[in-house]
Amino acid sequence: MAGCILCGGEREDWLNCPIDAKTLAPTPYGRVTRCRNCGLGAVEPLPSAAELPAFYQLEAYYTHGESHFQKGEAQSFPDRIRDHLAWRFDKGEPVKPEALIALAGKPAAETRVLDIGCGHGDLLKRFQKLGARPAGLDPDPDALAHLKEAGIEAHQGTGEAPAASLEGQVFDIVAMTHSLEHCLDPVKTLATAFSLVRPGGVFLCEVPNCACAHFERFNIMSEMFDTPRHLYFFTPDNLRKAIEQAGFVVESDYYDGFLRHFQNAWRATENHIREGIVKDGGDASVMPPVHSKAETVRLLMETALSSKEKKYDCVGFVSRRPAA
Repeated sequence: MAGCILCGGEREDWLNCPIDAKTLAPTPYGRVTRCRNCGLGAVEPLPSAAELPAFYQLEAYYTHGESHFQKGEAQSFPDRIRDHLAWRFDKGEPVKPEALIALAGKPAAETRVLDIGCGHGDLLKRFQKLGARPAGLDPDPDALAHLKEAGIEAHQGTGEAPAASLEGQVFDIVAMTHSLEHCLDPVKTLATAFSLVRPGGVFLCEVPNCACAHFERFNIMSEMFDTPRHLYFFTPDNLRKAIEQAGFVVESDYYDGFLRHFQNAWRATENHIREGIVKDGGDASVMPPVHSKAETVRLLMETALSSKEKKYDCVGFVSRRPAA
């Protein structure tokens, strides 16, 4: 077992999901180890680059603009009360494109934006509506075709192996939202991001927060586990460490993802994954609990007033490449 990619620390066994969370088919890439020092989780062993495209050949996936969630039962009156209470306590808010453009310090029409791992370009289209100049980097030809149809500059490649067409280019804003955890080498990917941000420019990075109470309770059946597409598992502390080691200066953090933990479709999807694991031979006695309505209420009571690190399932940092 190799040392941690981030700090070189010793890794130990942590989690193991024998099936692909989306297809429920067996996978050899569901074993996750965790660094004893910094807490970064990683699939062990990692798949090869050639294997990755097949993991995304799904009937529905959010980066394709399609929902992969189970329908869930109809919402009852008690469900509406529960969801309203969760909404009341949900103070999470992702960074808006308008705020990033303001941080970049240029008029929108002069602001160049690159999204690494852009999928079908939902974030880039929001920048485009504001008048910015968006570009996307993604390995999926179908995603790139969607970008081109929308009039968005498209480059085929990954964070570890960016497109040759990006050589020598720099951007005012580089974003990675829910893509770093999909990379075979997050350290190399962050180095790529640093090289593509102009001096003084802005870098946005958001990933699942594996230190949150929801992930700790439901782990391998959590929507945020999702091996073999998710290859690394971050906490707020080690994500900040990774970003700073790449050379960026962190300016702020933000958290998002709370209300959805309690909704029927989310719970049904996680129970669907759990059922698939049990059918594959998983030992129900040592697995996370069924995500019942009682568990949902218990989780809400425990997290409604907890710290943001424990409350929200996504964490992001807004950083800047030093001007000199």
